[in-house]
Amino acid sequence: MSKRGDRQDTGELPEIPVRFFEAPPQPVSAPEYPGREPQPARKKRHVLRNLIIIILILVLVPAAAFIALGERPGGPASSRGSVTILLAGVDGDGTRTDTIMLVSADTAGRGITFLSIPRDTYVSAPYSVPKINSAYGWAGGGEKGMEELCDRIEEVVGFRPDGYALVNLRAFADIVDAMGGVYFDVPQDMYYEDPYQDLTIALKAGFRLLDGEDALGLVRFRSGYAMADLRRVEVQRDFMKAALKQWSSPKNLLRLPRLISIIKRDVLTDLSPRNILWLLRLPLLLDVESAGNYTLPGMPKTINGGSYFVVDAAKTSELTGRYFS
Repeated sequence: MSKRGDRQDTGELPEIPVRFFEAPPQPVSAPEYPGREPQPARKKRHVLRNLIIIILILVLVPAAAFIALGERPGGPASSRGSVTILLAGVDGDGTRTDTIMLVSADTAGRGITFLSIPRDTYVSAPYSVPKINSAYGWAGGGEKGMEELCDRIEEVVGFRPDGYALVNLRAFADIVDAMGGVYFDVPQDMYYEDPYQDLTIALKAGFRLLDGEDALGLVRFRSGYAMADLRRVEVQRDFMKAALKQWSSPKNLLRLPRLISIIKRDVLTDLSPRNILWLLRLPLLLDVESAGNYTLPGMPKTINGGSYFVVDAAKTSELTGRYFS
């Protein structure tokens, strides 16, 4: 006998109410407010801002070092308004300076002047071959060789350079590579091979990016020119002008540590580290595009059966008085 309220067992399963499955609740997004940016965009903006700050630091710190640490070659009380540096390059055996160039920077007039001195320039010296490119090797090379060369430069142009830098073949190619190469219009096809110097030059005429090896072949080539060395010095000046113009941009400040490392390792110079810093900033400040390009005034002559370049003293004095004083 069952009690009141008890469920009678009929043998049937109780009915279970059927419920349809509902979609899971969606996350509630934050209400949008005018002017509010999504969080990812804000993070990207912060990353970009920090990147710009880092780049500015990397560029401005070296620039500040140039200003603060750089020292003018010859000192602030130098007798001439312009600063003139002798750039010389040795040949394959390292005894003759086949590239001799004076680079003058007039910081007041914001100008740069290149003056090439032909390797065959006649000098009054006790060399077996009295050419200016014999000076370095005759004195035994190194610092004594460069001092002898500076003596002959003074004899020829009437003043002594404020400093010098002797660049060997390896250093030249490494410097060009370190600065990202140079875009240059090669004036003609250049093919030359000298197994004794381990030298092979193979350049097609036309405008292209030259790496270190290509640039080295360009500045060494002379046998295919009608004017031989006189034409070569013109091409060397054109290349130097193009290089300085392309390298004188703030972005290349980041390349300077490698450049300075090469200079310390492979360039013979009487310039102090502070002098080098002072000089490295000049392309950023001066009008490289309008740089003057000159060859020492004179003419080829045959002396005792040898080919020489004889200086025109009057024209040289006029030229140096205008651009190198």
